[in-house]
Amino acid sequence: ELLRVTPAPGPVPGPESATGGAVHAGGTATSPSGATVQSAAPALVIEAPGLQSLVQDLGRPGLGDLGVSASGAADTASARQANRLVGNAPREAVIETLLGGLTVRARGSVVLALAGADTPARITAVPGSGATDRPAPPRAPFALHDGETLALDEPAAGLRTYLAVRGGLDVPAVLDSRSTDTMSGIGPEPLAPGTELPVRSDRGLAAVGTAEPALRRLPRVGEVTTLRVVPGPRQDWFGAAGLEVLGGQDWAVSTQSNRIGVRLEAPAGGVPLERVREGELSSEGAVAGALQVPPSGLPVLFLADHPVTGGYPVIGVVVPGDLPLAAQLPPGAGVRFELVTPLALVPAVHLDAAPSPGRGTADPTADPAEHSANPPRED
Repeated sequence: ELLRVTPAPGPVPGPESATGGAVHAGGTATSPSGATVQSAAPALVIEAPGLQSLVQDLGRPGLGDLGVSASGAADTASARQANRLVGNAPREAVIETLLGGLTVRARGSVVLALAGADTPARITAVPGSGATDRPAPPRAPFALHDGETLALDEPAAGLRTYLAVRGGLDVPAVLDSRSTDTMSGIGPEPLAPGTELPVRSDRGLAAVGTAEPALRRLPRVGEVTTLRVVPGPRQDWFGAAGLEVLGGQDWAVSTQSNRIGVRLEAPAGGVPLERVREGELSSEGAVAGALQVPPSGLPVLFLADHPVTGGYPVIGVVVPGDLPLAAQLPPGAGVRFELVTPLALVPAVHLDAAPSPGRGTADPTADPAEHSANPPRED
């Protein structure tokens, strides 16, 4: 069933929704059956969080010198897409959920969109409402009426799904962000059954996006995905042979991976990385995309919740444009690293990225990754 909204004080029509009719800005919702639903204080209520569901926005960039990781959505490109589809600003908070299993119920009628992992989802109508159960369209805005539930299945490809609601999620900001940092505990608690997420219905309501294609082909279990890596800054700890091992074999994504980092395992018949230098490093700054190599020789690819410092040598750094793809690697997927030079990346990065507010540094959540396409490869 289609949501048709009469806003107050005046109508601001949006384009047709993926379910076949108009979706307009907030106010009172009227279904085709003529029933009117008040949505003055809409919210999403968590029925089941799945393995892990978190509130995320584009994070806290520029606070590393204060010991605070950027955090934010692991796949920023998909979070941006979900917000764009419902007419939100890019930095509005969304729900990031891992491997499906999330079920939410609408309190008041809302407009939602899903992006990221290829995750089938289904809407269950309220019994006796006259509406019918129906699939939720991927990468397109759709209506969830008061009392209806949206349930996400296990994704067929990818790992993390992003759910945006028109108007954004109204949760308290910490250090100018609504993101949950799983390592430090900064930000909202992980979502649990019964959690209510009010909608910031006072902003982001003027437009609704149209359906969009997938940003990239998503990684799958048993397939190999290529990520570009710039060697350094501590490649000398492994020598030329170490770089050959890094780029010459397909690594496997471990089940021990999380938002802090993707843990990698050597393939059958493969070898771990070996140091050619003795001793240990003093702790030094770390960035998202860093390939830190502990004594085991099995690299860890830092993601959004990485520590701001580390003492293990970093053999290379995955380019920012490939980090959204890295964040979608499911356990059991393969990874191959393509060694590149910074000069080769000049056309692929945004050298004029806007500075972070008040910090004077480039915002790593700007768009360099949004249209990156390194398709997985079957070997």
